[in-house]
Amino acid sequence: MINDISQAVENIVNAINPTIDGVYLPAPDEFTTVCNTKWARIGKYVKDSQNNSFLITDIDYDNWIKAGIIDGEITLPSPYFVPGTKIEANREWTISTNDLTQKTPLVWLLHGIRYNAFGRESVYAWESDLRIFFLDETDILNFYTKDHIQQVVIPMTKLADEFVKVVKKDRSFLRVDSWEIVEFSRFGTEQENGYFKNILDANLSGVELRIKLTKYKENCKC
Repeated sequence: MINDISQAVENIVNAINPTIDGVYLPAPDEFTTVCNTKWARIGKYVKDSQNNSFLITDIDYDNWIKAGIIDGEITLPSPYFVPGTKIEANREWTISTNDLTQKTPLVWLLHGIRYNAFGRESVYAWESDLRIFFLDETDILNFYTKDHIQQVVIPMTKLADEFVKVVKKDRSFLRVDSWEIVEFSRFGTEQENGYFKNILDANLSGVELRIKLTKYKENCKC
């Protein structure tokens, strides 16, 4: 059952649409207007429809991005999914590649999952309260708390929102009407000396999504 739940969450992550539509405005504006910036953020590369890469140098969330002359469909870095306990997830994520840009933003499904199972007469396969973290790299040397929030927490909150949107459209799940978001300006545990100990082997910020998912059985007419 744990594998089924983990696979279901991975399928949701893979179904998140990483594209946004933009219209480039030449001088004096010189930015690309967008209605939904999703998880775009300063310092990340995006691609245009010809697969050319552009670095985001400035952003006004849900209004515009500055990334050179880029117009039309824009593709953001796809989320990198990792399931497991802290030790399992950290090992898998660490050994995958040394390039943080290839494995961020990170979506981590925390294991130690508890679930309800249902009998043969039920239309439900399982129900579980899940903890899912949406994380991206942050600058611990130069960022103040407000910078962690503005530069990382906000786009990771928007990524969590995109996850929920996919769930709400997926009729294999019971309708979701509420969920909880927990913000982390620094993702780690604060020590008595005031320093942070990273939970994963990187400097990250982001949010935790706490959500109850109830999965219908396959071929259920509901």
